[in-house]
Amino acid sequence: MENLRIALTITLSILLVLVLFRRYRDRVVRRDLPVAGHVELIGLEVAYHPTRLLVRVRMPMARSLSWTLLDEAHRELHRWPDQPLHAGEQAVELALGTRADGVYHLQMASDSQRTIRRFRLAQA
Repeated sequence: MENLRIALTITLSILLVLVLFRRYRDRVVRRDLPVAGHVELIGLEVAYHPTRLLVRVRMPMARSLSWTLLDEAHRELHRWPDQPLHAGEQAVELALGTRADGVYHLQMASDSQRTIRRFRLAQA
């Protein structure tokens, strides 16, 4: 009887530690990691001569993204054609043409998400 009590105490202690570890891990993963099905915008850079945006994205799966240039008041200035992208990390180059210096926003959208990033265009 004494051996059974010791075995149950040890087993219950191990199970308690495992349950607490899983709860902690699930909470950290849910809070700190992006949603698995969403596109992650890794970087946005402005390149000059010719003026263009260099965008780095991480795709969880293949899907089509639409890109829109917005002004500071979030009015649409330009829309690029939708681009089908494959899964993984990749770079997208978007031509800006002749734009005045100032603050703009880039909107990246798919069927389930929309992400907007601000950038400054300073050619002079």
